[in-house]
Amino acid sequence: MTEIALILAAGVLAFALFRWSGMPVIPLLILGGLLLSAVIPRPATEVLQEILLLGLTFLLFSAGTELNPQRVGKHLKAALAVGILQFFLLGGAGLAAAVLLQFNWLAGFYVGLGVAASSTLVVVRLLQQREQFFEPFGRLVLGVLLVQDILVVFLISVLSHSDRGAAGMVLAAAKTLALTGTAVALLRWIAPRLLAAFVLDEETLLLLPLAILFLFVGMAQLLGLPLMLGAFWAGVSLSGFPMRGFIRGTLNSLSNFFVVAFFATLGAVLGLPDLSGLLLSVILVSLVFLLTPPLVTLLAEKAGMSGRAALEAGLLLSQTSEFSIILAVVGLQQGHISDNILEAMTLVTVVTMMLTPFVATDKMTWRLLRLHPSRWQKKPVTSRSGHILLLGCGESGRMMVDRLQHAGRPVVVVDDDPAVVDQLNAAGVDAIRGDGADYRILHAAGARQARVVVSTMRRFKDHTAVVKHVKGGKVICRVFEEHDANRLRRRGGIVVLYSIPAAEDFLRWFDRRYHIEPPARAKRNPHG
Repeated sequence: MTEIALILAAGVLAFALFRWSGMPVIPLLILGGLLLSAVIPRPATEVLQEILLLGLTFLLFSAGTELNPQRVGKHLKAALAVGILQFFLLGGAGLAAAVLLQFNWLAGFYVGLGVAASSTLVVVRLLQQREQFFEPFGRLVLGVLLVQDILVVFLISVLSHSDRGAAGMVLAAAKTLALTGTAVALLRWIAPRLLAAFVLDEETLLLLPLAILFLFVGMAQLLGLPLMLGAFWAGVSLSGFPMRGFIRGTLNSLSNFFVVAFFATLGAVLGLPDLSGLLLSVILVSLVFLLTPPLVTLLAEKAGMSGRAALEAGLLLSQTSEFSIILAVVGLQQGHISDNILEAMTLVTVVTMMLTPFVATDKMTWRLLRLHPSRWQKKPVTSRSGHILLLGCGESGRMMVDRLQHAGRPVVVVDDDPAVVDQLNAAGVDAIRGDGADYRILHAAGARQARVVVSTMRRFKDHTAVVKHVKGGKVICRVFEEHDANRLRRRGGIVVLYSIPAAEDFLRWFDRRYHIEPPARAKRNPHG
């Protein structure tokens, strides 16, 4: 009991440090456990083993609830390409590093898989904190995480049956596929109908997710699969709206408790790797941070993302996953890797997770963007002036463009979606593909020479960048929060608080302010 009390105390301290510093809590928990190992020299009681199993179950259940395929939207094809290529290219680099350090090929295979995937829990938390969940690059990142986690889950299943030969591994993959199909069916058809047919009280909302979790864990046991795979697919089956919100409200505290117990206990039962393991850890950390951003940036740009969004995705994915530790645990249980490799992979996960919030920032993105090949070109020259510049062209933006064209007003549009830019150019609109907060793009679009600049971009920092570049009271910014509106007004921006007027109200206000009058015929027949 003393060991359990100390582990929980380490978890409390780690969460306190997380709240104070903003660093990911998972590496803090592992570090807390490592510090405890000096007090509890490598404990291995049956109670701690049960804590590890329960914590692992709830960890994968929590990760699964964050991976709803519908959140990816139209970026699924790009996510498949980026996720699969990153997984195998980075995994190949990890395998090569392990083999060069004289580890055997099987151990190198585990090492490669350990660096191939990124952390769902860390990335999702950062996207939520920064309110970037539904931005294009956020959806792409979620899709990449979904693809990589599914790959790892299948590989864990196959590797856990490697002692049964090729036939056993194929059978394990088939069983995992059956479990996956059950989760998809529950997500798409069964859960929505249950919620529509029954009015669920608080007790039922608590028991239903637990019942589904135990159901999938039981199915995994009957199929002879690792129990943690059942927990993961149980989470995926409940990741849809509104079930995900119910789970967050009812099971979040319970899930956090077991996740804390798992990582703190894992840190307590592990030690630091030896010299060869430390060298492997240094090389793997370097591979993750040096290869992931340019690799993901290149792949995401090929898939149609802008340079800035692609680089943001690459920086956000620059860490190894909680699945890396789970994969290493499976490898240790199968006798495929040693304690030293497990400790090295855990150390890589701790270091990369802790550095992610400091690496994946706007400031770092703009610094690295200067190294982008597009920046090697000369500063673009523009002859545009006296026009209306629109930064971002969503649904309401397209309505504005149509109205401006109809009124005979010159308009220039900047958008980071290549499909939108192609459609606008085909319709005769002067459209530029790029980031509206990029000074080079603003210069090319003639922002300072424009009659008025309308920014409908999503981020407050992007609005401030435009106001700073234009240096005049002619930038109209769409914002959603009153405190953001006040900050922009102090910087000289003209603010439209979009939570109040609808799109048509904003357009009527815009017409009146800038005297955009349609032709007489249009007045008589506005829909003609």
